[in-house]
Amino acid sequence: MNIFIESSNLDSILIQNWIDLGHGALRGRHPYHTPVLATQGDTGPDVRTVVLRDANFVQRRLVCHTDIRSPKVRDVQTQPQVAWLFYDRANNTQLRIRGQVQIHHEDELARARWQKSAARSRQCYHAALSPSTPAASPEAPTPLETGFENFAVIDCKVDTIDWLYLQHEGHLRARFDWRDGNWQSTWLAP
Repeated sequence: MNIFIESSNLDSILIQNWIDLGHGALRGRHPYHTPVLATQGDTGPDVRTVVLRDANFVQRRLVCHTDIRSPKVRDVQTQPQVAWLFYDRANNTQLRIRGQVQIHHEDELARARWQKSAARSRQCYHAALSPSTPAASPEAPTPLETGFENFAVIDCKVDTIDWLYLQHEGHLRARFDWRDGNWQSTWLAP
C-alpha cells in the first residue's frame, strides 16, 4: 500500500510520487513506465506515449528518449513547456506533471544514454525517414551503427505535480509547485 493512502502529510505524498516515478523508470511493467507526453506545436497540442527512462527527485527531472527528427522535438524547441500524464490503475492514482524541456543531441548526456540503451531500443533510431514522414511501405532498419545521429534525450525539469487519488470515500487531490527553491504544496478540491 502506498504511503499517501495512509497519510495526509503532503511531504509524504510528494516523496511517494517521486518513488513511484523512479519505479516507473526502472521497471517495464510499472504503470508509470509508459506515460503520455503532451507538447504544443504549430498545429496545436499533440500527445504521445513515451517510455520513462529516468526520474530524479533531487534534480526534479523526468527523462525519455526520442528521434531528433520527430515532430515533438520541433514542438519543444519552439515551446519548451510540456505536460506528462501518468496513471496507476491498481493504486487509483493520476499524476499530471508540467515542466520545461531541454533536448540533448550528440552531446555527453545523449552519448551516455545511448551507451546504456539496449540494442533493441537503439533500433528505433535507424530509420532513413524521419518520424511522421509518409512512406510507401514499412522500412527495414539500417545497420546499428547509424542510429546515434537520430537519437535524442528529452530532459524535463519538473515545475508542477498535480496528484489525484481516486477512492470511494472521497477523492484526494494536491498540487506541488517548485517556487523559490522549494516545493510548495497545497490541497485542491478534487
